[in-house]
Amino acid sequence: MLLQQAVVSRKTPLDGRLEILAAVADRLFDVGPLTIVVAGMEEAGRVEEMPCTCAKAGGAHTHFFISSPALMALTPGANVSLSIDVDEAIVQVDLDS
Repeated sequence: MLLQQAVVSRKTPLDGRLEILAAVADRLFDVGPLTIVVAGMEEAGRVEEMPCTCAKAGGAHTHFFISSPALMALTPGANVSLSIDVDEAIVQVDLDS
């Protein structure tokens, strides 16, 4: 089981993508299709990478995301916890209280 905390970006409700750590993405790339669970709703998902040159990282680098229509239900700025079962290919996204 992998665990990660994340903050929902302003773009997540629009594009259904939630940024994850590179180490988490590395573990998930070989898993194949994912099941993303948000508020009891299950949707198919996948891992994506995006090359970037944003100023905050000081040059060329890569961002990693999980992508699923289920993530569009999240509110920008919300803190979430991801519980990732690599063996079952399930990512459970829960709002932190």
